[in-house]
Amino acid sequence: RTPSVAQSLIEAFKHHKVIRKYHAVVHGHPQQQTIQSTLVRDRGDGHRGSKPPSIQSPDPTQQHAITHIRPIEKIGPYSLIECQLETGRTHQIRIHLSEAGHLLCGDAIYCKRADGSIDKDSSGAPRQALHSATLAFEHPISSEKLEFKMPWPADLHRWLTKLRQSS
Repeated sequence: RTPSVAQSLIEAFKHHKVIRKYHAVVHGHPQQQTIQSTLVRDRGDGHRGSKPPSIQSPDPTQQHAITHIRPIEKIGPYSLIECQLETGRTHQIRIHLSEAGHLLCGDAIYCKRADGSIDKDSSGAPRQALHSATLAFEHPISSEKLEFKMPWPADLHRWLTKLRQSS
């Protein structure tokens, strides 16, 4: 609540000292992996995405992005996964999952591939099945390690329960 504490937290985010873990339900069964790419505001089709390797010129909007993926549970044709951010770019998780061929259930934007084809989402997700599950950092004054965990929101929890029952 003070400017100095706020600045300390900003620095912690900037230097990747804050642990941010998201849970997501995706199509398919991704393996544990680290996805790295250079994200740009327009990958050539009006959507954010990874800079195509064919474009060598620098883009002023480009930013390096790193997402660590860990499978948690297979649910029929879907998977519950954990995504840990090393960087935090706009739509980073959604882009990385889509480009890796694992559409986020309920995502109506990144279902469109760079080539114009569409991935169909038949999961019935009420919205994007992406949830900020864990936030952990060191307290800027006391140096106490703080960790905050949140369960799935009620609507996604109900949907996930039905998804498990139907598979």
